[in-house]
Amino acid sequence: MGFRIWDLGFSAREALGGTSVCSSGSGHAVTADPAGTAGEGGVARASCPWARTATRALLTLLLTAAGHVTATTDPVTVTFLQGYDPDLPESPITRQILSLAREEPRLNPQKWGGLSLPGAGGRAPFMLSLAGGTAPDIYFCWFHIIRHDIEQGFCYPLNEWLGDDTDGDGQISDAEARWPGWRHVPPLWRQVATRDGKVYGLPMAGIWYYGIVYRKDLVRQAGVDPEYIPATWDEFFRWCQRLTFPGKQVAGAKVQRGQRAFGLENRPWSWLPWMQAAGGSPIVSVRISPTTGRSHRFAMEETRFVVSETGEDLSEVAAVWQANFDSPEAIEAAAFTHRLAWAPWLRDPQSGEPVDLTPDDLAAGRVTLADGREVAFAESDVIKGVARALPRLTQDLPQLFAQGEVVALFSGAELVEQLTRDLNLPPDMVGIMPFPAARPGMKPVFQAHKHFYSMTEGVGRRSKAERDLVWRCIEQLASEAVNDETVKQKVLEGHARWCTPADLERLGFTEYLDEVPPGIRRNYERIANGEILARTEPFAGFWQAVSDLIDRRLLGVLLADTGENFDYAAALRSINDDANRGLMFRAPEEVLARQRPLARVLLGIVAITALICFGLAFKRKSGVAGTAGAPVSRLPFPASLSPWLMLAPALLSIALWSYYPLIRGAVMAFQEYRIVGETTWAGLDNFILVATDKGFWAAWGRTFQYVGLTLLLGFLTPVLLALMLSEIPRGKIFYRTLYFLPHLTSALVIALLWKLMYDPTENGMLNQILGFFGVARQTWLQDPSLAMLCCILPGVWAGAGMASLIYVAALQALPPDYYEAAAIDGAGILSRFRHITYPQLLPLMVINFVGAFIAAFQGMGSIFLLTFGGPGDATNVLSLAIWKEAYNNLRFSTATTMAWFLGVALIGFTYLQIRILRKVEFRRVSTN
Repeated sequence: MGFRIWDLGFSAREALGGTSVCSSGSGHAVTADPAGTAGEGGVARASCPWARTATRALLTLLLTAAGHVTATTDPVTVTFLQGYDPDLPESPITRQILSLAREEPRLNPQKWGGLSLPGAGGRAPFMLSLAGGTAPDIYFCWFHIIRHDIEQGFCYPLNEWLGDDTDGDGQISDAEARWPGWRHVPPLWRQVATRDGKVYGLPMAGIWYYGIVYRKDLVRQAGVDPEYIPATWDEFFRWCQRLTFPGKQVAGAKVQRGQRAFGLENRPWSWLPWMQAAGGSPIVSVRISPTTGRSHRFAMEETRFVVSETGEDLSEVAAVWQANFDSPEAIEAAAFTHRLAWAPWLRDPQSGEPVDLTPDDLAAGRVTLADGREVAFAESDVIKGVARALPRLTQDLPQLFAQGEVVALFSGAELVEQLTRDLNLPPDMVGIMPFPAARPGMKPVFQAHKHFYSMTEGVGRRSKAERDLVWRCIEQLASEAVNDETVKQKVLEGHARWCTPADLERLGFTEYLDEVPPGIRRNYERIANGEILARTEPFAGFWQAVSDLIDRRLLGVLLADTGENFDYAAALRSINDDANRGLMFRAPEEVLARQRPLARVLLGIVAITALICFGLAFKRKSGVAGTAGAPVSRLPFPASLSPWLMLAPALLSIALWSYYPLIRGAVMAFQEYRIVGETTWAGLDNFILVATDKGFWAAWGRTFQYVGLTLLLGFLTPVLLALMLSEIPRGKIFYRTLYFLPHLTSALVIALLWKLMYDPTENGMLNQILGFFGVARQTWLQDPSLAMLCCILPGVWAGAGMASLIYVAALQALPPDYYEAAAIDGAGILSRFRHITYPQLLPLMVINFVGAFIAAFQGMGSIFLLTFGGPGDATNVLSLAIWKEAYNNLRFSTATTMAWFLGVALIGFTYLQIRILRKVEFRRVSTN
């Protein structure tokens, strides 16, 4: 610092009230004695209070300054996952954090540098960082996943800044809150972010609404009023029919499918508004009345839990959440989605109006119109559905919308801004409408998005001063100032039309209110008046895992080319069963309690059987050792220890990297394992859930199918290829090299190449080959009957060359005399193979079969890259199901339990194969 306290002429002790010397006004040295007495030597003492007071104040200031300078020299790094991004300095969030950093010189904001993975694995780096203690301090937590993160212990509570639940009702009221902004948080968002009186996130400022975005110019071209908003599903379907022209040639289209009214994409969250527009709720809270004993179901967005019949308030009653995806409303929504994709209809040849067709009309080839006219039609006249179905999630839909291949699609204002900014689409050409109501008398729906900013659990291990700084960052991220800056930026960029009218008026931009289209203004007014419902994604339970099921089992199959006769009701029932059996919500305790006694009995039987087998094996080995003839010579002690010392590094490496994870995983199967927080013992519950899961045994069936096809093609193909490479008269080296080259290519590259060839459109390579021979195009990976075979072929193609060279080497080692003798005896090709080649290759085939068998059970690489288990569950083999349970669903204990079943089965199969291998006799070839 450059200052020393002693340079002031006073010691610290003296300054704080001890004896000191000060200068009197006469220039004599006067000793101040706090006791007011004379000391030794008869020196007179006088009181000097002003010196002590001044010195104390000066030292206090210097010590405070020293502490402040020291504190400011130690920067506090705060890391952000989403939100703050120094690469986007013009972002309102980034500007807000940088403004805070100027106020707080200690703050060192940093963008968190974890990996970014697409699709379902997007959160995997974040979760692994939590397990490793390297997680960001602040992360953008989705509305539908914050409850799950709270249950997993990922978040740190914010009560030390917000306030405490003093009345014990489980929520923080306005009176209990210390943070002024809490009173502006909507009730539903308070409920979502709070658990047992602890608040784990602040909602972002503003709210995003998602509905149906449509092209007004294309609507006008079809002769329909662009300001007309369909009120019901029937009106919407009729609106779509008038906008669908399958024969229209669209300029710039990669594949000519004409113009379709609605883009149906495989987005599970975009299907939810249809269910909610029918009056349904994806999840419900069940509360049992303490007075009547009856259970009452409440929709997920309810914040008041009052029984309508009796007026009883059940707010204090513990809720049990249940999935509701098999409700009548959900089935009705799936039926309408099927109608959009597959309903048959045609245009009246005279009026051009759409005419719906029944199964009887299709069978007869004619339809009677409302005016009594009878119209005959051919199969080519029938139009299937009004939607452009995209069974796999892609980024193509905005481009299809911009080109005019689809008239409407699910999205929000950000897509409209992107189209008008990046694709030069005139803003006046685009409108937004809510999802229509299912029937008259019901309300339309917008999907509302308002996510959270949360602290990760590692913040709790930082000092109070650092935690306060992290809180200030979250306070800034969730502040209204960020939303205000966003509105101002849009106004400056000329996009005021996409701002909320209330925000424009509040910020003084009243001159821009006229730019907001009348339809959008009406939407906001109707939302404020309650005429349009704002609905969210499910926030309780693990919606992301169920979203994957809706993706694969419902929408992925229904929207595929083979989905016309799909049983969507059965799919929804299976999804709901899995959701309520632990995937989304924990299985009911009474169900587990009924099955635990049987599980204990089965465990005892397995343990006794294992002990008996181990005892018999040990007894047999002891008997063999006892009957050995010659005594075994033993080395002296130092010499006998040296082999173990040389083996020690290898043994320790195997124990550390193989057996320790094996043992740890075996223990995990009996636990409720969590990445963060306390892991509890679960006993046999995981085994009960797995053993009673129909999907688990169905995965076994698909695994056997996969193994059978893999062995049939992947094991036999190299043998046949080796025979052909051995018999070919010329170019042996060329063909061997040609078939070996795919093995040098990365398996990832091979899978992606084949994925391109499996393109289901006419542009796909395989479909072009089929078209050349006059065969209709195939959907390949989207076809449940072909998907498994399509996943196996790339591996067979890539690995056959390498495996065949092993058999070629074995064939060249066979004595040619055998074949010459067989030829003299008149043996043909099949006879020579049966009596000479096959017996000589059998030992090698058995050895290779053991490895190929185990690898086939564990293999899932091509399935992971090509289908990820789809379409539906057609390729969801057991090894992939285990991976999903662990890394998608975060149910590591369930995954290890499933791995137990797979491991035990593989041990049994391998033992049987080794028993067969023992019968093979190996001999060294003798030469004369």
